[in-house]
Amino acid sequence: MKNISFPLVILSLLLFCCTTETIDPLKSVGSKVSNQKLTLSERLVPEGSPENLANIYDFAGKIHNDILDIYLSSNDQDTTIAQISQQIEKIAVQNNEFMLLNSGTNISVNFIVIQEIINSPQTLKDQTIANSTMTSGAKKSLSDFMNVIALWHDDSFAEIYEFIISYETAVMTNEVFNSEDKRIILTTCSIIRYSVYYDKENKDKDWNTSRGHGVGALSGAMEHTGVAIKRSLVTGIRLNNLKR
Repeated sequence: MKNISFPLVILSLLLFCCTTETIDPLKSVGSKVSNQKLTLSERLVPEGSPENLANIYDFAGKIHNDILDIYLSSNDQDTTIAQISQQIEKIAVQNNEFMLLNSGTNISVNFIVIQEIINSPQTLKDQTIANSTMTSGAKKSLSDFMNVIALWHDDSFAEIYEFIISYETAVMTNEVFNSEDKRIILTTCSIIRYSVYYDKENKDKDWNTSRGHGVGALSGAMEHTGVAIKRSLVTGIRLNNLKR
């Protein structure tokens, strides 16, 4: 266990989020993707699953893992950001949920930003949040969350999952965060939650969740949920390959 009181850290995060507001139903393509799933009342989330169906952006993490699984099963020898991006793009266009999410939207991968994340993820994280249009409370909350989650890499998926979904619940019920604050935070949380699951529960696959991967999700979410999925994938795969 780390030299830090996680109950106190979690409490400090949740204090930014303890209100009674709920997210209004999305009148967006994100809702269309989410609505393809069964509602929480219609099925139970199986033990050990990465899902949190209360998060209306849960689909982002699911799409992330679907694309990642195909990539790692077929090709993990790419050595450049451009090569990885090209392969991810080929897989993504075959994913119906991803294409529905990005209908009518030009989603491109910014190679320069990805390289900056790889070079200095903490700096990029700080700059991205500081320069965003998020409200001040949401900025601090997301920054704290990213700093805390980076310390949990040695813990079990069950522990990490409980922490993330508790934070997501607090964000969803926040009365001060606006809809864009929530979209950015909940998209980032979903992708990180699913990626950690893939890392912890798929021992036969060569995948390790990194801080840079999470920052890729966060920085992409500032632009579009589809960008968050692709940028986190390309960044995470490149970092994974560099560690070999």
